[in-house]
Amino acid sequence: MQHLNLTLYRRLLNKLLTLLIAFSLVSTPSAFGQKKKALPALPLANYLAENIFTPQTQHVHSSCIVELPNGDLLSCWFQGSGERSANDVAIKGARLKKGQTVWSEPFIMADTPNNPDCNPVMFLDNTNRLHLTWIVVVANQWESSILKTRISTDYSGEGAPKWNWQDIILLKPGEEFYKSLPALFKELNTPELAWGGYAPKYEDQIIAAAKDATKRETGWMGRIKPTFLPGGRILLPLYSDGYNFSLMAISDDNGETWKPSLPVVGRGNIQPSVLRKKDGTLVAYMRDNGDAPGRILKSTSTDNGYTWTACIKTELPNSGASVDAVVLNDGRWVIIYNDLEDGRYRLAVSLSDDEGTTWKYTRYLENNKEGGFAYPCLIQTRDGRLQASYSWHVKNDKTIKHVSFTPEWIMEKTTPLTNAEKLGFPSGKKVLLLHMDDAGMCPEANEAVQYYLENKFIPSTAVMMPCPAAADMVNWAKKHSYDIGAHLTLTSEWKTYRWASVTDPAKVPGLIDPDKKLWHDVPGVVIHASAKEVETEIKAQLDRMIELGWRPTHMDTHMGTLYGSAAFAGVFLSTAEKYGIPANAIDLSNEAVAKKFRAEGYPITPEVIEAMNKYSLPKLDNFSSVPNGKTYEEKKANFFALVNSLDNGLTEIIFHPSVETENLKTITNSWQQRVWEAKMFSDPEVIKFLQEQGIILTNWKEIMERFKQKK
Repeated sequence: MQHLNLTLYRRLLNKLLTLLIAFSLVSTPSAFGQKKKALPALPLANYLAENIFTPQTQHVHSSCIVELPNGDLLSCWFQGSGERSANDVAIKGARLKKGQTVWSEPFIMADTPNNPDCNPVMFLDNTNRLHLTWIVVVANQWESSILKTRISTDYSGEGAPKWNWQDIILLKPGEEFYKSLPALFKELNTPELAWGGYAPKYEDQIIAAAKDATKRETGWMGRIKPTFLPGGRILLPLYSDGYNFSLMAISDDNGETWKPSLPVVGRGNIQPSVLRKKDGTLVAYMRDNGDAPGRILKSTSTDNGYTWTACIKTELPNSGASVDAVVLNDGRWVIIYNDLEDGRYRLAVSLSDDEGTTWKYTRYLENNKEGGFAYPCLIQTRDGRLQASYSWHVKNDKTIKHVSFTPEWIMEKTTPLTNAEKLGFPSGKKVLLLHMDDAGMCPEANEAVQYYLENKFIPSTAVMMPCPAAADMVNWAKKHSYDIGAHLTLTSEWKTYRWASVTDPAKVPGLIDPDKKLWHDVPGVVIHASAKEVETEIKAQLDRMIELGWRPTHMDTHMGTLYGSAAFAGVFLSTAEKYGIPANAIDLSNEAVAKKFRAEGYPITPEVIEAMNKYSLPKLDNFSSVPNGKTYEEKKANFFALVNSLDNGLTEIIFHPSVETENLKTITNSWQQRVWEAKMFSDPEVIKFLQEQGIILTNWKEIMERFKQKK
């Protein structure tokens, strides 16, 4: 009923607008005997959306949209009982007349009897002939599909276009096709995830299949609209489920004949969308059907689309879902995609003003975990607006949705700024504060921390003031100007290597266990200590560091103890403000972040959230620690996965580096993880990963400098 009411509302609105505009154009005498000037047409909103037809239960998917010369929009999609198994699947279409807001009733665009018709693509060639290409799925197998085409010169009336011509597009990739594969696979330079002595390698299988002329010439499918080059060349992107990569169908005679490019090679790079840079370089963005992490894949061509580089992963997430992109009239780029590694419930549009180097602006067309929104098509119409159509599936309701919006709508800020953006860091970037915890705990920790700071691998650390090696670390700090804070310590977790409070234990009895040391764990502190005792001790630790000649650049909490209760958190934040020294305060206004810490057992109560909201110093968007691993390589891989999973914004990631000694092994059974962490962040592979991901590294000194400049 909701959709019917919305449709009725749009019909009434359309009639009202028509009447208003018609009335405004009537020239009537005014009180002074002069004729009134015609009023301009009412401007369209920055964002408009409607379903092309009423949601129903049949499967609908893979839409395309095109602007006709008269200003009408024509959309098409495939619809039926399924994709692979049902033979009733046909290509359907609908028309939106210029100036109207309600689409026509759907009509048949193509229907091959007793075979599924899928993946329609429409475009107007250089003489304004309308082309429709689609696949007929033979034997219900995508890899045996046949690519068909229709052309119309009579398409402006009601209903479906009148087709003048129809044929099959046959491509004949030759020996050069398979001979190019070994070098391109080598260019990928990525290891396979698994190997067995009796199993043929993936690359060998693909090369063998490419030598088979039948497999080379069949199964190529369209999905994305073509790209037109200045000389008139048309590039129609195609892909193969058999090869799991792509190529371009090239026409230099307005779609009369087609020839294949060399393959666009990767592991699972399909459904390319091709954009042309100002210098003539072509960039293809593709769906990722390959190895994790899921990222939009990219390849380039400098010879008008005939040869292509091996694919690389971009920083844009992809969940194995189709993407589309367009170069705007003013040279900016827009891409539409599911910005997730898993699922299709969120559909984003991002805008780049530097030809895809960065995507500074993002807005969401859909964000509903109960739905699936995918396979978009994106064009810019002559009025400068962007038009998109995509599959809209929510529970059992399915339709094709159309949205119309301006580039400026994408740039409108509708979500709160991240804390990184508030500090002036670039929009849409991951800013990491890699932080070395437990300096001062033992000589082994000090040695590792000092090495990282001196060699500029890691920019931040904090000292555990109650520990035996703390004074040595502070004395070293005084000779330098690094970002060194106070790691406020209320626990003494190891079995034999332990410490007490900085404060006279008689003044903070709740912090002291029966062994006259700090409690082993956080619950021990929460159960026995008062907020007043906690405040006394953390101030004593800060004062001790200052008395030794070093003012801490920041403060944080060992083992998260100061987030162990709402009262402790309040003391932590208020102490930071009194000293003017930032705490590792986490912005809990983001419900996803608050939920994460609740799941980890922290009491994220309304009182804690309120205290955090009132906190006046810089805040983090998120906080995590370097994951453990069974091997050094696994530990690195886990760290890479963690960074890839982070949202944009300012995230602190902690780790605990120590050099390997027999003494360290007597202190902690986590010594192996700490030794690997002492190696990890000077590892060229880790450094290269952070650079390739476009990660911005910072520290608390820079954060406070930016904060003071913004005040």
